[in-house]
Amino acid sequence: MRAPSETPRAGSNRRNFLQATCAAASLAPALGVASASAKGANERLGVGFIGTGGRAQAHIDIVMALRERGVAEPVAVCDVYRPRLDAAAKKTGAKAYMEHEALLADPRVDVVCVATPDRLHAPQTIDAIKAGKDVYCEKPLTHWGQFEVAKTIEDLAAQQGRLVQVGTQHMADDNYPEIIRLVREGIIGKPMHATCSYFRRGDWGERMPIPDAAARPGPDLLWDRFLGDAPKVPFSVSRFFQWRMYWDYAGGPATDLLVHTFTPVFCVLELGYPDRVFGGGGTFEYNREVPDQCNILADYPGGPSVVMTNSLSNATPADTVIRGTDGIITWGMLQGGQEYGVRIVPFGKGRRELIIPWKGQGDTSKLWVDFLSCVKRRKQPLCNIAMAVKVQAPLSMGIVSHRSSKVVKFDQASKTFACV
Repeated sequence: MRAPSETPRAGSNRRNFLQATCAAASLAPALGVASASAKGANERLGVGFIGTGGRAQAHIDIVMALRERGVAEPVAVCDVYRPRLDAAAKKTGAKAYMEHEALLADPRVDVVCVATPDRLHAPQTIDAIKAGKDVYCEKPLTHWGQFEVAKTIEDLAAQQGRLVQVGTQHMADDNYPEIIRLVREGIIGKPMHATCSYFRRGDWGERMPIPDAAARPGPDLLWDRFLGDAPKVPFSVSRFFQWRMYWDYAGGPATDLLVHTFTPVFCVLELGYPDRVFGGGGTFEYNREVPDQCNILADYPGGPSVVMTNSLSNATPADTVIRGTDGIITWGMLQGGQEYGVRIVPFGKGRRELIIPWKGQGDTSKLWVDFLSCVKRRKQPLCNIAMAVKVQAPLSMGIVSHRSSKVVKFDQASKTFACV
């Protein structure tokens, strides 16, 4: 897969807008829309954004582009930091709220985008479901220490008939159903071992600037709301603006990065819950709490073993590889940096190698179009809640293993895990 850049590339907002415009135009029939001029504004889906920080800006750009196609529009924004909130309200023309409960009570909000710190994803998604909203939740589904709440989201969504899409954009590709079919038919035999990785160079701190070093809690910065159920600690500008570096609010590379490369492997192999997980790595280079080197080994009942590897000290990419008893599947880079998509090499005599080019992999706008189409048709989205809960399990277990230096076992009956 493409090597992650060290810093956001220039023109990313315009690229998001153009990608979303193209995606909406090509998939407009699936969404049941024609053009903005052919439909009234009240026929668009109203989107409320809980969290308006760096990642949320990409989602806002996409929905603003979809507004031009009559698909959806930003109608409400929420943030606990007023300068960020005011900027988002000015950009979108949406109504501004500092408390997410008020946004959820806005009758114009049909669907919600949750793009807040990891610790707040689950409670805000639960509140949105209870308010009758479908939810696009940024990855990860929950904070690493909240796995039991992930299952609550799944149960509640089923009870309330709501849809939840988790924003793992590597799932935005049209090829996965075909690859799943080929695996089911035994093209590589029984899958026994898989490796996936995410390498980049740089600390999350450099990606999360501090816009106001003098910021303090008060009516324009709601520190208690930022903390949620996290430990009640004194205010820190670094914790508030650079929350990805702290265990209380984030899980480091496991839930920030490896979730992207592991989810397609999970999907293709149709995995369930793991049997046991080992987590390793450490904070070897940067001054932060969460690790800058992260490795997770997840063993599934009867196989396969899945190895996830990460370093923030070197951006040289590595292919994803699935090894079966009768062949291999890889995806990543050809020599020279050209992406080839998925390569399937059966070992059986007379079986030919297949190369399946990517069709949208990594395109967040495509994931949004899928989600909004599913909202209209009441179908499960590409990265749905049932998948996301099972993806969360080995990532959370890997973090617990790393922090405890113990093996973590999963109980298939109770759907819980514990160190052994």
